[in-house]
Amino acid sequence: MVAARQAVKEIDPDVAVIDISLGAGPSGADLAYVLSKERPDIALLFLTRHPDLRTAGLSEAEIPPNAGFVRKDLVEDPEYLLNAIEQVLRDQPREVRHDTDPSRPLGGLTEHQLEILRLMALGYTNDSIAKMKSAGRSTVERWVAGILKAMDIDPRGEVNPRVEAVRRYVAVAGIPARS
Repeated sequence: MVAARQAVKEIDPDVAVIDISLGAGPSGADLAYVLSKERPDIALLFLTRHPDLRTAGLSEAEIPPNAGFVRKDLVEDPEYLLNAIEQVLRDQPREVRHDTDPSRPLGGLTEHQLEILRLMALGYTNDSIAKMKSAGRSTVERWVAGILKAMDIDPRGEVNPRVEAVRRYVAVAGIPARS
């Protein structure tokens, strides 16, 4: 974060294109928040693999309200990215908020379902999830069944439905970090 803030001082950019996941340490959302406070004149655009803030472990309150959000998998040519940058420069970030598109991957899951799916991706059993959430095992089984239904995964299909749900989650959100 220190290097990024120093670069902003040296370069004086009009726009910052930031990834949400920056590895260990502060996230891109942390950097964006600092930039929005210190340099509100800089337009902010997240360019990330995450389909939405929820899969990045963030809430709307954790990012600046004037930031755009573009999924990397939707950027097929440089012109698309340039148009997104122009939108945030024109103070129209809502025009490039892929994270609010209802057809985004995992977009049909509730906040609670995503949290349970994240715990499944961390390898926790239903019993472990039940303990963490102060719920009964049968409640967790109902939650998992709801996730499978929302993801259109046949619980009696040829593949293990829990593994398939986790596989799809990891494909779009990455492997979650254990805290």
